This record gives sequence, structure tokens and C-alpha cells, in this order.
Amino acid sequence: MAFVDQFIYAFVTLFVILDPFASIPAFLALTRKVSDEERRRIAHKAVFLAAVLAYVFLFTGQSILTMLGVSLSSFKIAGGIVLGLMGLETILGVELNGNKKQDTDSIAVLIATPLLTGPGVITTTILLGQQVGMPITAAAAFLALALAFVILHYAPLLKNALGEKTINIFSKIMGMMLLALAVEFIRTGLAG
Repeated sequence: MAFVDQFIYAFVTLFVILDPFASIPAFLALTRKVSDEERRRIAHKAVFLAAVLAYVFLFTGQSILTMLGVSLSSFKIAGGIVLGLMGLETILGVELNGNKKQDTDSIAVLIATPLLTGPGVITTTILLGQQVGMPITAAAAFLALALAFVILHYAPLLKNALGEKTINIFSKIMGMMLLALAVEFIRTGLAG
């Protein structure tokens, strides 16, 4: 695979798993009682925390797996199961968090993980780092997180412009793609 193809593959994979469109309703619901300025601050903090988590696991994930004695094939299968469940949650509209009252730091952490950088992104960054290399994965993660930042930053405008129905359709499509990626992870894990 050429560099550009590897980059596009890594970016699309990470962006689909990050699925910032699915985070919009949860983000807006969790931040409905704060000012616009505070909402933007929460979006900034959430994406920053998501990036820190993604990069920590990109650069240390393989070492952690080796230390725990977990093979990459087993991790692919486990990651595929997690991605499959996340895809089903997105498709079926299962709510990840109830209506618990949260402070702004808690909201930022909740958006960062599990909504942005959850088990799926952690698994995928480790696997992509092995598959296409760490520099390509790091660059793809940066672009995917930058787009997630823009989407969350402008979440209220996007919701008003596109409408909740359109955002839900995008989210369901991302859920289907996520489920397809999960099947591929499990298939290659079993083959490996």
C-alpha cells in the first residue's frame, strides 16, 4: 500500500471509530446548562484529552500487550467485539450515559472517553501502528481528532443547520461502518 493509501485508510478508520457525529447529541445534552463559551471550552478539553489517550496507546500499546502476554491476533478479536458492540449501540440508539448531572470537567472526560477515544480507538491505534506504521497513524489521528474538534466546537450550529434527523442518519451510517470494521478485525484476528 502506498503512503497516501495507507494514510487515507488510517484516517477513515479512525474517523469512523471516533464518530464525532454520534457525540453531538450526547455533547449537547451534557452541556445544555452551560454557556456557549463554557461549551466550547469543554469541547477543546475533551478533544485534547482524547488525543492524549490516543497517542499514549499508539506509542505504548504494543509494549503493554507484550507485557501482558496478549497476542495481536487476540487483541484484534477483542477489539472487533468492542467495535461491534459500539456499532450496535450507535445503530440501535442505545444511550451511553443516563441523565446524571456532571460538572464541566466530568463532561469533558466523558466526551473524551468513552465517546471519542474509547476502547475502539485505543484498539485501532495500536493495530494501525503495527499495520501502517506509527508516523502515518499519528498523522491520521491528528487529522481525525482535528475534524472531531471542529464538529464538537460547532455542534450547536451543525445541529441547527443539518437538523437532528440528518445527524442521526450520519451516526447510523457510521455505526454500520463501525460494525463492518469490527467484522474485519475479528476475521483477520482469527486468520492470524
